[in-house]
Amino acid sequence: MGELGVSRPTYYFDAHGEINTEKTIELARLRAEELGIGRVVVASETGLSALKVLDAFPEAEVIVVTSAAGTCVEGSVIGDLRIGIPDDAILRGLRERGARVVRGTDPFWNLAAHTSLIDTAKLGMMFYKVVCGGLHVCMTAVLEATDAGHLMQGEEVVAMAGSFVGLDTAIVAAAANSNFFKAFEVREIICKPRRPRYTWPINHQDWKGDLEKYRRFVKED
Repeated sequence: MGELGVSRPTYYFDAHGEINTEKTIELARLRAEELGIGRVVVASETGLSALKVLDAFPEAEVIVVTSAAGTCVEGSVIGDLRIGIPDDAILRGLRERGARVVRGTDPFWNLAAHTSLIDTAKLGMMFYKVVCGGLHVCMTAVLEATDAGHLMQGEEVVAMAGSFVGLDTAIVAAAANSNFFKAFEVREIICKPRRPRYTWPINHQDWKGDLEKYRRFVKED
């Protein structure tokens, strides 16, 4: 009898957070090369992680998914953080380097308009409590990129996301539009935090990383 499948590793981080960004990108790049995947999706709220992904994937098409313009995360440990890539210079730099930038809203909030079979609130909590928050964000990023026309239904892509800021989760997924959510597939988990939960917005006991570089995005009084 021939081989029944294939064995590929999953890397488990000891903590959530920005400290895992470079390793996540490295693992995602290796998996994309192994599978011959030419498009990668990265969820990036400030654009800093997206710039690192562009450096690591010079030959790939990079799709950057972020929140709607003007969005702000209130009450973080460094203040009210402006997200949605608020720095025009970073946004312009991403586009000049060939990145496709998608600004939008979480499609899980809109799934109820397409099906009565999914309780979106419970679905979101399941990802955060059972697997990890980064998986939820990877999925929403791929759905948004597909809705924006940058991915084809069923196309295999590598997606990266994180917990608050930075990257700590990467998957291989089959893309789908949000109104065909049941066609979405998580085919491989490349890396994730070993323990799924962390305290929002940040509990430093289980989130690690350098927040100083993000102070430039804090909303001024």
